[in-house]
Amino acid sequence: MKDLITILFIIAILTSCSLFGGGGDSRPDIPGKIVFSAKDEAGTSQIFTMKANGSDVKQLTHFEVSEGAYQPSWSPDGQQILFSSFKSGSSIGPALWVIDADGSNPHLLYKVEGSSRALEGNHARWSPDGTKVAFDLCLNCQIRTNNDIYLFDTQSKQVTQLTQDSASDTNPAWSPDGQRIAFASDRDYVDADTLRFRKDLYLIDAAGSNLQRLTGTGNVTAPRWSPNGKIIAFEWNIQGNEVFIYDLAGRQIQKIETGFQFAGNPLWNKDGNQLLIFGRVTEQSKPEARLINIESGSVKIIHKITLDKIGRNYDWYND
Repeated sequence: MKDLITILFIIAILTSCSLFGGGGDSRPDIPGKIVFSAKDEAGTSQIFTMKANGSDVKQLTHFEVSEGAYQPSWSPDGQQILFSSFKSGSSIGPALWVIDADGSNPHLLYKVEGSSRALEGNHARWSPDGTKVAFDLCLNCQIRTNNDIYLFDTQSKQVTQLTQDSASDTNPAWSPDGQRIAFASDRDYVDADTLRFRKDLYLIDAAGSNLQRLTGTGNVTAPRWSPNGKIIAFEWNIQGNEVFIYDLAGRQIQKIETGFQFAGNPLWNKDGNQLLIFGRVTEQSKPEARLINIESGSVKIIHKITLDKIGRNYDWYND
């Protein structure tokens, strides 16, 4: 476990520092918990949890090296974790799994009735009421990459294809009211050779109507709604990774001055006035966690902490 903690999210800071500030000889009581995927001592990607202050690291999964466990996300009540694994997956993609927050009861999200096949997908997210799961999946990636967004109803067990395009629609994110889904797509660049890696931010009703393109700048990934539903934070990966926010009412984009050259996966606090962002100042520097205050139109780095090593696959539950 000592080696594991060194590999990821170690919050090995001076006793006078912490992610959320403070001092003294013990870690502060930071609300919430973090789930993340990282390699275990055998080199296999597994799911781990820890308290938001970096303590109480636990390994939840113990999958084989050919299976792995990736892309974890919390259930709305923080009691379960949704993730992808090639255990029971196929050539189409990884299967969707669920595990209790204490590491018990790992099981497939859904096994197709009358078949050994499991429901497959990537970047899965529960709806705010916990009754649906949005995910992306590429059904014919042997021919070309064209992920689409799908919805799984946990009650009726029905799967609905939300988008249908020859391009790649990925990273679905639910609005707080569960009525809309934001996602990233390269549908306006798929046939443009010099721009084929670009993506924009799109919005669609959960019922499948009212598709909107929100940005025209390219390379938008990992959208995350603010708790009040007025802002979408996203990662922008042109000439180094940066974080921006999109104001839905004013249709304006604002860059978040993180101080990072490579930044990504912005996560909102429950009040919607702060973002937890991970990144690096330079390509050679160690990763850091920075809590950014964006209240009242200002951008201020509240706290920062140097980490040893960390990946992008994590989610923060702080309700």
